[in-house]
Amino acid sequence: MNKKLFLWPVSVAVFFAFGKMNAQNSNELIQKYYQKSGQLAQKNGTTNNTGVIILNEDPSKSLGVNIVNVQQTINGLRIYNALGKVMIKEDKIISEKNDFKRNVSVASQGKSKDRFSEDLLKQKLNLDEISKVDYLPNVYFEKNGVYVLAKELFVTDKNSSDVWHVIADASTGDVLAKDNLTVDCNFTHDNHFDNESQSHAEQHLGSEAKAEAGVGALNKPISSLLVPTNASYNVFALPVEAPTFGSRSIVSNPWDITVSPEGWHSDGTNAYTNTRGNNVYAYSDQTNANTPGYSPSGGASLNFDFPFAEGRFINPLTHRDAAITNLFYMNNKMHDIFYKFGFTESARNYQTNNFANGGMGNDAVNAEAFDGSGLNNANFSSGYETVISGITYLQAPRMQMYLWDRTQTAADPISRYQYNSPATAVSRPKVMTGSAAFGPLLFDGQTVTGDLAVSVPADACTQPALGSLTGKIAVVTSTTCEYSLKVLNAQKAGAVGVIVYRPSTDTPTNMGAGASASQVTIPSINIGKTEGLYMVTEVGNGNMINATLGNDFNGFKHSSLDNGIIAHEYGHGISNRLTGQGYSCLSAVNSAEQMGEGWSDFFALMLTTRPGDTSALARGMSTYSADQPTTGAGIRPAKYSPDFGVNSYTYGNTNTVSGSHAIGFIWATMLWDLTWKYIEKYGYNSDVLASATSGNAKVLQLVVNGLKLQVCSPTFIDGRDAILQADAVGNAGLDKCMIWKAFAKRGLGVNASAGVRATANDQVENFEVPQECNTVLATQDVKGTENKFVIFPNPTYDEFFVGNLEASSKDVQIKMFDMSGKLVYSDARDSQSKKGISTKGLQKGVYMVHIKQGEKAQTEKLIVR
Repeated sequence: MNKKLFLWPVSVAVFFAFGKMNAQNSNELIQKYYQKSGQLAQKNGTTNNTGVIILNEDPSKSLGVNIVNVQQTINGLRIYNALGKVMIKEDKIISEKNDFKRNVSVASQGKSKDRFSEDLLKQKLNLDEISKVDYLPNVYFEKNGVYVLAKELFVTDKNSSDVWHVIADASTGDVLAKDNLTVDCNFTHDNHFDNESQSHAEQHLGSEAKAEAGVGALNKPISSLLVPTNASYNVFALPVEAPTFGSRSIVSNPWDITVSPEGWHSDGTNAYTNTRGNNVYAYSDQTNANTPGYSPSGGASLNFDFPFAEGRFINPLTHRDAAITNLFYMNNKMHDIFYKFGFTESARNYQTNNFANGGMGNDAVNAEAFDGSGLNNANFSSGYETVISGITYLQAPRMQMYLWDRTQTAADPISRYQYNSPATAVSRPKVMTGSAAFGPLLFDGQTVTGDLAVSVPADACTQPALGSLTGKIAVVTSTTCEYSLKVLNAQKAGAVGVIVYRPSTDTPTNMGAGASASQVTIPSINIGKTEGLYMVTEVGNGNMINATLGNDFNGFKHSSLDNGIIAHEYGHGISNRLTGQGYSCLSAVNSAEQMGEGWSDFFALMLTTRPGDTSALARGMSTYSADQPTTGAGIRPAKYSPDFGVNSYTYGNTNTVSGSHAIGFIWATMLWDLTWKYIEKYGYNSDVLASATSGNAKVLQLVVNGLKLQVCSPTFIDGRDAILQADAVGNAGLDKCMIWKAFAKRGLGVNASAGVRATANDQVENFEVPQECNTVLATQDVKGTENKFVIFPNPTYDEFFVGNLEASSKDVQIKMFDMSGKLVYSDARDSQSKKGISTKGLQKGVYMVHIKQGEKAQTEKLIVR
């Protein structure tokens, strides 16, 4: 490490100092506000002492305000999910909204337990083993109209990626609310994983940190920062989405020095030569130990240039160094890019050392490549960062990336089993198989061998007799109940493995996790009708068949090379940390309109958009890992496109689609439409950091700000309103009507209704915009500065002209769009051309005319009568 000192840019240092100075005044200002406003007064006249505490304060540079998240208390303890949000500017509160409780009556209870026994928690959560339990301070929880004292805790399952956020009665241990925090993405169509679990998955790694607020965070002074050592990486550099979209390249010193001030391999205390640094620690976890495994070394020169190849007969594990390097690169890029858009230390971002910029340290991302807990999947655990009564509670995040299986055919099946005896079985041709999203994956040549035994009952939906399957590989039919329950019941009867067969088709399926998945510790595969019935018949006739279960990974793909998936997973960390209290506010349990998958898809699309891409290019999600061409359909219900001919999903479809992935897809569709409206108005730069005034940079900033301003457990309506508020606060509402029209186009207009927050099918769509936005030439939709063209006559009946007010010789490009975003006219012409543009045949109405000359672009409204 070079010991030469350098100074951080003064503007950045001053900004954070300003934020901290204001933070000292915020508590007093907020306490006085709530005392005077009467918003804590209780309707029932109770004498209980109600108040508020500050959870965190984020000085937002783009909005020009401090955003303060607060929580209501009673008798000094928090009220569960009674949250508020305050905006402060120049020592004045300019905005406040809350979900405080106004009728709090505390119930009488028995003696509160200090902690619950592990046996009680296993019983309540249906777990076999618990890795650890972390407690936050007690809360009050509403139960049957009164508030009971409850414990808030996080229970980590030892046998799966699940982490349960639990609210339990403090005296009895009865579970009052629980939510699986693991955002388990399964990046698949519903038909790829049968019985797919819809639970959200977030995991926690590391131990709970408790310290006086601010003391636990590493805060190396700015004056002692070190110049980072040069480093280079052979990776799929952004905006390349994945190996099918472009080649690897060597990138040198790709960090942003203002946000990763000691580069990517130092945390202010330690200098590393492997894929570890201040923002992320990338490593393998093939054994599913959830602890750091192998990570490649770049040596003293930090040269991470490793060979890579893939193909039908190449095992992806032979190129793990290249995969882990790409995972390290992409996590760091996500950190650096989104830091510039406001995901900073004070906004609960992910860093080991916060370099005196506030927030809490010790929570860099633990990124696990080719995780051993499953296939065709990825997940992210956002952990938590909070200060309660002066005590810091902290849990670091974890990203888990999986291998993805290859496309198989009857002639070239994926090998997951083999017969050992008798010879008549050994000579049978292999058939296609499906994997399981639970149980061990059997990496590195691991296998399980045993004689086949047919389960009794045949579906294993109730447990076979104890000992009846000891040492056997059970053969089970796929009917009646979820797959993980079948395998668990066979496991309890002594089975060492399970083959689940489908009695009505020869096409196998990948078996999704269910409620019992976390208890399964044996491998299982899925197989079709013909081979399954062969096994059942032979064993039923008294013939002994010995078989081995294993996995041939040749031809499989690394999701750690899929930048779209990595961006998606990291995106879960951004959206979770920025919303409300920073954890559990995006739970599908509390809001059926779960938009988390949508923000993550949107972030992935934004960072992998290439120079030259236009709104006409429909984008499929995760085509590489899904073994599709770049033009493939992807893994969502439709491609992302503003064109209704490609993607016609609207808010009303949230009533009929199933699961958070499909619901999130509809939200991302709306954000993608909005993106292209911003690009039409403000122009495009393929590097979102190159210009803060480009359309894509503006919309990305807007969405991040919306995340900061939205309420806990938001609906689509809440998400829309937060984006509108972000425009109002940070942009004086100049783009209000453009935003309204983009959302109204997809049914999220002024009279749309979310219905009951926890109900999945009572949403009402509406396509209206505010009356002010119906004004024919609403200035919010027209770029009013530096206009160099005029269109006339306007309104027009049969043709119009474009006049050039500047003496520029550059060619002019003209595009005309209807209000649905459909391109209806396109032309390129000499700057002095006087040619008219015919509107004959067009529907009467309002159109947008986009005119570009050189680097300057202008959009005008045109009325056709």
